[in-house]
Amino acid sequence: MTRLARIASLLGLAAFALGCVGLAVWLAPPVTGGPTTLQATIDDVARDWPQIGHVTPVEVERRVAEGKAVVFDVRTPQEYAVSHLPGAIHVDPDTTAAEFLARYGDAVKGKSAVFYCSVGARSSRLASRVAPELETRGAVAVDDMAGGIFAWHGDARPLVDATGATQSVHPYDASWGRLLTRPELAREAPRG
Repeated sequence: MTRLARIASLLGLAAFALGCVGLAVWLAPPVTGGPTTLQATIDDVARDWPQIGHVTPVEVERRVAEGKAVVFDVRTPQEYAVSHLPGAIHVDPDTTAAEFLARYGDAVKGKSAVFYCSVGARSSRLASRVAPELETRGAVAVDDMAGGIFAWHGDARPLVDATGATQSVHPYDASWGRLLTRPELAREAPRG
């Protein structure tokens, strides 16, 4: 076999192998595991963190309009930069209870503290860590917003970024982003 024939044979074999891989990917079942629906995730979060309240976006919007809530966004700075609830205070998801209480403990006196993240896990984790102390400092309630910013965004409620109103929302990642009701508006923050 000539050198040219060997190269052609190898190229044909490589094309066949790539075709097989493509066919396997096409025939493979969809990725399973992880979140299935936003409502299932909301139910899981409420079950996993029963020591705090879980309120709807409608209730959060009402409390904010009445001046009865302080809202905390418990996502990364990149997620917060894409969009957040108007007036939400950004809090790093890894902040300690002591750091949070030192900075915001007195801000919730006589009000409810509402925490949110993408769907509720990070915010519920932080809310449950700080709830007992916030309540002793006069918080009326310590709640997670059920469904997080994904639920808020799905209801087409107002969001802002550094320049003003936006319809975009950060998808967190590809797996969690599948829970967005309006995925065409998902946008990741530019890497800096």
